[in-house]
Amino acid sequence: MKFPYFSVNAFCKGAYSGNPVGVCLLEEWLSTDELQNMASQLYLPECAFLFPSERNAWSIRTFVSTMEVDPCGHATLASAHVLYEEGILKPKDRVSFSSNRGEFNGVMIEDSKYSVNFPLLRSRPAHISPGLVEALGAYPDEVHAGANVLCVFGNEEIVTELKPDFRMLSGLHGAQGVIVTAKTSRIGYHFVSRYFAPKVGIDEDHATGSTHCQLAWYWGEKLGKEKMVGFQDSSRGAEIRCSISGNRVDLSGVAETFVRGKMIF
Repeated sequence: MKFPYFSVNAFCKGAYSGNPVGVCLLEEWLSTDELQNMASQLYLPECAFLFPSERNAWSIRTFVSTMEVDPCGHATLASAHVLYEEGILKPKDRVSFSSNRGEFNGVMIEDSKYSVNFPLLRSRPAHISPGLVEALGAYPDEVHAGANVLCVFGNEEIVTELKPDFRMLSGLHGAQGVIVTAKTSRIGYHFVSRYFAPKVGIDEDHATGSTHCQLAWYWGEKLGKEKMVGFQDSSRGAEIRCSISGNRVDLSGVAETFVRGKMIF
């Protein structure tokens, strides 16, 4: 069997930026083990498998190299990009993705720029544990517990220069990963962030849409804004625009195809 395969840079800002995502268009669902083996073979941070369920609606499953994970912003954005760029969807079509986490909608804004809609993720103030401080190598001003542990710093240079102990981070109980963030003075941006998820085999993610569902809630409350732009200060860098509407947030950004081919199974 052969399936169309694409490597896409999601939430990119220029060449070789954003998060590389593998997107595979299936003609039939394969077993979980088969999908996991294919994702492991690709050596990408994440791989999305799509299967058409009805007109303009697709089922989506996403995998990292070690396990299946909930669909995230960059994989969903990359998937929408492939469907529009390959002419499967028309520019004015709205696409729906269904998964075990619920349904997400996407739309093309303009050439190479897309928006996906997710629930806004709230978090609550939490205790600053000694283990977290030791693993990060820095003491945050605030810690919030939610889908991920959110650590807020008063200086963006601390966020940029952090060198966490990933072994220690992976041993912390609770959330899947740790977000570190700070308000930024960079022109055109409202906050910076980084995301560490060694528990799922990703020491540091290049661009993470799902964390911005949590970041949008925090910084929206803090800054009193509904529209913000975040910069994910990973080694590749990523730009993610957030627009809050009620209990939902639109995450928008640029996606570009880097590789197009066939996956042979």
